[in-house]
Amino acid sequence: MSAPRDLDRMIQSFLAEGPMELPDPSYDEVRDRIEQKRQRAFIGPWRTPDVNRYLKIGLAAAAVVLIAVVGFQYLGGPNTGSPGATETPQPTATPTATPQPSVAGGLPLGPHTLCDSGFCDLVVTVTISAADWYGTAGGGILVKNDNPDPPDGSGMIVFTGPLYVYGEPCQWEGTAPETPATTVDELVAALSAQASRDATEPVDITVDGYTGKSITLHVPDDAAFSAGQFTDCDQGKFGGWTTPGFVAPERYYQGPGQISEVWILDVGGVLTVIDTGYYAGTPAEDIEELRAIVESLTFELP
Repeated sequence: MSAPRDLDRMIQSFLAEGPMELPDPSYDEVRDRIEQKRQRAFIGPWRTPDVNRYLKIGLAAAAVVLIAVVGFQYLGGPNTGSPGATETPQPTATPTATPQPSVAGGLPLGPHTLCDSGFCDLVVTVTISAADWYGTAGGGILVKNDNPDPPDGSGMIVFTGPLYVYGEPCQWEGTAPETPATTVDELVAALSAQASRDATEPVDITVDGYTGKSITLHVPDDAAFSAGQFTDCDQGKFGGWTTPGFVAPERYYQGPGQISEVWILDVGGVLTVIDTGYYAGTPAEDIEELRAIVESLTFELP
């Protein structure tokens, strides 16, 4: 009769042993690593995940293990006391799972809010038509196979509003202009003049009835790169541009040889940039899916 109460006390004691809050230095370290990983998936600043929530989930999982161990000791262990009656196990019905339509991984097929007011000056929606695309609703990014990195990753990022384009993307410190690009033509001119990008001639585009231009840029194949860092560049980042209020690059790149097809639109007076990134090793079907997603874009002005 005392077993259930003892079990409750043991679980309560287990959950009370460790702190539910990380010390500030530990929290900062975890947050920095999370932000760095999220930033490398094409965009920043990032919302910081609730670390305490993950800790509680981990503790809860450990508690389940404890319950199983203690339950075995009380209920399933050998009977070392006096003989007594034992209960006969009763058969139980096995629940039948109802099949649910799904894709192989990532986001469900259909409309997806690519960017909302938390990151953009307008609402941007795309249509997901293939499996294995990942992204947080409204967060401004999509990544194929949850991998933006070389040699075969791909993904896209959206920016709205003025952009400060660096004159030199590797030694970008001190090369941001005094005034940002605020129109399609200004941004195209700034990107075309950016050192080492091997920019193509811009071409006219129309998306969701809004006109603009597309330009393709490159990260040098021979850029020094190690452990996720461009080792010869300022702060280890090969930077494209930043936005008002940010000092470091808000758009920086994931590795040598990265190719960016930049779609630049004027959406009701709002400068809107969709930067798609991939590599020479990215499967052709992934690149086609990427372009199809861009062509599916729709915009909602505030």
